[in-house]
Amino acid sequence: MGLASLLLLAAVIFVLGNLLFIPLWVAAWSLAAALTAPAQFLAVATNKHLRRNHALEHATINVLEERFGPQRLAGLAREDGFIIKGWGDPRAIRLAAEEGLARLKRGEKELAVHDRCGTSWASANFVTAVVFLVLLFGLGRFSLANVILVMLLANLGGPVLGRLFQRYVTTSTDVEDLFITGFECQAAHLGWGRLLVNPALAGIPVVCHIRTATLFFYEDGV
Repeated sequence: MGLASLLLLAAVIFVLGNLLFIPLWVAAWSLAAALTAPAQFLAVATNKHLRRNHALEHATINVLEERFGPQRLAGLAREDGFIIKGWGDPRAIRLAAEEGLARLKRGEKELAVHDRCGTSWASANFVTAVVFLVLLFGLGRFSLANVILVMLLANLGGPVLGRLFQRYVTTSTDVEDLFITGFECQAAHLGWGRLLVNPALAGIPVVCHIRTATLFFYEDGV
């Protein structure tokens, strides 16, 4: 058997193997995602502190992007506030957090939603999992064609569902009694991430922790 024949045989085995392996892998992943995603969403949905800080995190990044365009920043909501990490000016981040909170209090609810939020990705994954499992059990078989169809549906429906999940499940704009109580920022070590941007334009990567708290006011005699 010549070299060309061996290469052709290897290519055929590779393609056939993928035709079988990919659907099996997606089926296993879909089952795991369908079982774990609802619990993850529920954990956020039932934590009011986390939801409000998640909304303020989005508002902060949205304000920064209004002023300076797309940002190389990532956020993480916590019960005591939120973290902004990436290439940014600490003063601009602090001012954006203060403005974002003030605008949320004025009713600008759209600031609580951000298209690049992890919720959108998680929602797309959940859509992929559920639709694939429906096709799998509905048709009684799985194939590469099913995988392609599911990916298409997830890409179309995931972002829409992600925005809905953010608005009604993972964020809360009920921030009237929420206040920023602290701001800490330090240089970050992002490792290989430094190589992904032009060092002359990147500035210094930072990790900023914006702390929040709910303040209660009591009237005398109550």
